[in-house]
Amino acid sequence: MKVGIFQNYIDGKWVDAVSGATNLIHNPCDGEAVTQVACSDKEDVDLAVAAARRAFEEEDWAFNPRLRASVLQKWANLMRENFDRICTCLSLESGKPLQEARIECNNAIGYMEYAVASARTLYGSTSTVSKNRLSVMTREPVGVVVGIEPWNYPITLMVRDSIPALAAGNTLVIKPAGQTAGANMEVIRLLVDNVPELPRGVVNAITGPGGKIGAVFSEHPGVDMITFTGGLDTGKDIMERAAKTMKRVSLELGGKSANVVFADCDMDKAVAGCAAAIFSNAGQTCTAGSRLVLEESIAEPFIARLKAVAEGLKLGYCLDPETKMGPVDNEGQMNKILHYIEIGKNCSQLITGGYRYTDNGCDKGFFIAPTIFLNPPVDSPIVQDEIFGPVLVIQTFRTEEEAIQLANCTRYGLCSGLWTQSFDRAMAVSRRLRSGNVWVNNYTGFAPECETGGYKESGLDRAAGVDGFLKYTEIKHINMDFAR
Repeated sequence: MKVGIFQNYIDGKWVDAVSGATNLIHNPCDGEAVTQVACSDKEDVDLAVAAARRAFEEEDWAFNPRLRASVLQKWANLMRENFDRICTCLSLESGKPLQEARIECNNAIGYMEYAVASARTLYGSTSTVSKNRLSVMTREPVGVVVGIEPWNYPITLMVRDSIPALAAGNTLVIKPAGQTAGANMEVIRLLVDNVPELPRGVVNAITGPGGKIGAVFSEHPGVDMITFTGGLDTGKDIMERAAKTMKRVSLELGGKSANVVFADCDMDKAVAGCAAAIFSNAGQTCTAGSRLVLEESIAEPFIARLKAVAEGLKLGYCLDPETKMGPVDNEGQMNKILHYIEIGKNCSQLITGGYRYTDNGCDKGFFIAPTIFLNPPVDSPIVQDEIFGPVLVIQTFRTEEEAIQLANCTRYGLCSGLWTQSFDRAMAVSRRLRSGNVWVNNYTGFAPECETGGYKESGLDRAAGVDGFLKYTEIKHINMDFAR
């Protein structure tokens, strides 16, 4: 095994799954087995949740912000000290180029360090409601939080979505995605094996198929909150199951995000930004700019330059420093993308790509050539559905109003990009785009300090920023009567 062998981590101990079953994780570049992890079942869920519940009620954590900040800072420091190994683990399991893995791990550390500061700034408020009464509004942790993590950005999104729960005083059970569980467990190992101040049971992690144990978490009476980043259908299922016990849910789901490019854009910057928005991580990003809404008057030169960028990307093995785009995650995902590509060929103009890539030693992996389609019907599946691969759909427009209508034409509303030199247009159009993030003259402008999340069917709640921290708290009203 190139990455290692990992057990579950429950109540301060590394343990096998109750059944003893294990799973292998394979590198999508060549199919080689790289990691072995536990294959958990309901019994393992029960043990992990019980450990987290006991720790929440008994350990010195929920009301000790200085300890929480100290532990999280040491975890961030350990990430920096072990940076290269973590990046290699991530690259081998996900197939993403090593340079992309480095970007992801750096982002994760940034979110960790923001959580450190948040742990010591959990403020309440007071209100004098009458002469002899004082109301104290205090924020307290929700309780046991379960983080169900995705495979596309497993480390960054685990940190962004779950670590604020720890900072707020909750106890945690992490359920990594099966495809990248080893990378997650390696990051967790840094904390639990090297920071003895972490109380037993505060952090737990179990691995296994989401379809089997995700539902158990969603319905478990010992869980107070579920946080999930992933597909729309899974998010809806979690929400439905969680309603049975009135759990709090935080969901960041799918996207079909548009880059809206006006004729007055900085073309060099816009072409580079639009290409990165769809081809980074082989398009496997909830926030991918998978639609390009392009002003017709500049379509010809813009598309020519974008085509050149796409065809110049070197596909290859993840650890090769020359590789610019890796494979998609698995064979099923590859076949799904190829199916959408065939739909696109039948309803629009294929600009480039449109096939499984097998050159340069890529025949054993799940590689797809960067693909661009032009002007399919608005109701086409390649316009409306989240493909989750390196497939870009271009729709041209003539008026600002038409651009806005095209940008808002799907059930999703996670992100939008906007490219223009006009400040007035940038502000006016941004306000009318129905998405939770609008990036002007850039794309993926994430920051730990700033909230992110979706409109419409792209999810509930926000991650990062103040709101992404406070969502892990309850507000308690303490009313004090001091009349004599």
